[in-house]
Amino acid sequence: MYDYQGLQDVFFIMLYGMAGFFAMLACVYLLLRRGNAFAEDVRSSCVLRRWTAVFMAAIVASHVWWYVLGTCFLTDDRLVRNITTIMLDHVTLVPLTMAVLLAMLQDRRRPLWPWLLAQAPEVLAAALGIAGRSEFWGYQVVHYWQLGVIAVFVVYYIIALRQYGRWLLDNYADLEHKEVWQSMVFIIVLLAVYMVYTSNAGELVREYLSQIITLVIIAFLLWRVETLQELDNEL
Repeated sequence: MYDYQGLQDVFFIMLYGMAGFFAMLACVYLLLRRGNAFAEDVRSSCVLRRWTAVFMAAIVASHVWWYVLGTCFLTDDRLVRNITTIMLDHVTLVPLTMAVLLAMLQDRRRPLWPWLLAQAPEVLAAALGIAGRSEFWGYQVVHYWQLGVIAVFVVYYIIALRQYGRWLLDNYADLEHKEVWQSMVFIIVLLAVYMVYTSNAGELVREYLSQIITLVIIAFLLWRVETLQELDNEL
């Protein structure tokens, strides 16, 4: 909601609230329900459920701070408002997405801290953008840095996914509910969201599209969590 055109559209507000509400329901469901509703014969990973729940909570938080900062605070300072909200989205949603994707790979534990550390330069660039009221630091540097981080992670994840596939073939005869190639579909969708989001100069159509894709991501993650078998105790 860069220019907050959506605040003048009642249907967009309904869709925006729906996306945040479904994310909240998904978060509560993943945290409180022990069994699976969609695949009762599958024992899903507790680690994956928790990371996904935190990711859903971050989606809710993102919807809250975009709306609140646009209607209650910084209403007359578009530059600072947008730099702040974009930075908050990036330093929460991006590393949490990475955490969820890494949690799907159960052959070994892969560190998250390098990807968390990679968000520090963005915080610095955003601070410089706010302090100097600079679109270059607050928008362009932040955008290209984050795009670079995501590109590096995608390459890293493709390599890890290939290693995981070989590990599955070496250790399991039955691969049902164990393969995670569908995770690449999730990455592609997220990249689509990112490109729509960061190129959105306030067009209402793109604001609608970003919320629709958010709902797709919520549904995909719920399906993925509940259909991916926990493997820790099977070897």
